Amino acid sequence: MGKKKKQKVAPRPQTGAMDVVLAAVSIINLAGLRMFVQPCTHADGSEPACRLTATVLLVLAVVAVGLVVLRQLGADTRTKRSFDFLLLIVGVLYAVLPGNVLGLCSDASMVCHVVMLPFARVMGVALGLAAVACEATVDQEVVTGRKRRR
Repeated sequence: MGKKKKQKVAPRPQTGAMDVVLAAVSIINLAGLRMFVQPCTHADGSEPACRLTATVLLVLAVVAVGLVVLRQLGADTRTKRSFDFLLLIVGVLYAVLPGNVLGLCSDASMVCHVVMLPFARVMGVALGLAAVACEATVDQEVVTGRKRRR
């Protein structure tokens, strides 16, 4: 009976500080949408104009969380860069769509103008900046040839 060969196990992807920040921003975004950023309610029971905007924001937040999870599962640099770019696009869409492409209610004192719009802008910019910062850390690893500490 011969010796058993040890199978090489692929190294587990390391998680850095910016990866944690990116995950935190996307989770806070999703939690904030579910907890306090809700579409307006009308006294007469009619459908508010901002319901579609809230739904699209929720879908983008779920997509962002999914991209962050998939980014953590990807081991090579090219995969992480691709997910960083996709997260940047999601952040830009998140900040630009409400109020510009997707409609809000007509009254400027409604909840969608006072809460939803600023929340979407801030979280979209935060998600985009976190994605750019993660891209910069991936670039730094490639240039220096160093791996992050565990």
